[in-house]
Amino acid sequence: MPSQQDDHNSRGVSFTGDMRLRWEARRPDGSLSLLEVGEKNARLLKAVLVSQELHSEPGEEMGDRAGVDLVRVEAKLDLLLDMVSQLLRSERQDLIETTVVVWLTGASWLCRAAGAPAVGERLWLELYIDARLAQPLHLPVVVTDIVPRDGESEVVVTFDALDELLVDLLGKLIFRQHRRMIAQQKAAIRSENN
Repeated sequence: MPSQQDDHNSRGVSFTGDMRLRWEARRPDGSLSLLEVGEKNARLLKAVLVSQELHSEPGEEMGDRAGVDLVRVEAKLDLLLDMVSQLLRSERQDLIETTVVVWLTGASWLCRAAGAPAVGERLWLELYIDARLAQPLHLPVVVTDIVPRDGESEVVVTFDALDELLVDLLGKLIFRQHRRMIAQQKAAIRSENN
């Protein structure tokens, strides 16, 4: 039987973060069209990727004045996004905030054991992948495992029927977040050693 470490290694590149989420049963009649959901998810992932590029490269190729103006506009936009997100968050009481691991083919999270879905269940997973944005990814998933963890359950899912563009954008985001996580860990180790 493979160990938990073997399972995590077989997932490939991943990132871990505290995220809000909720899930609901996915019905065969499908009130949500996979095509519509895929387009919305692609727009959201593109926005997240562009936002991260702006945060990491403030005016490197522009003049100092243009860079300062861009940073100022970006700060105002971030404030507006935070305000809208807080307003929408207060309206959604059914979300849980938990540690989520995301990899290219799936995700896992912890929840109360009593509220965990069943293995084999098809779900719509609403995953707030960026805390600054009020819009979640809506991902069609299948529950592949439920692992008991200290009175809670780790829910493991695989993504189901994602189109090629969405897989590509999700892969870019996962790789970028993974790289950022490693850089932060290295910086923390350097600061501890100094």
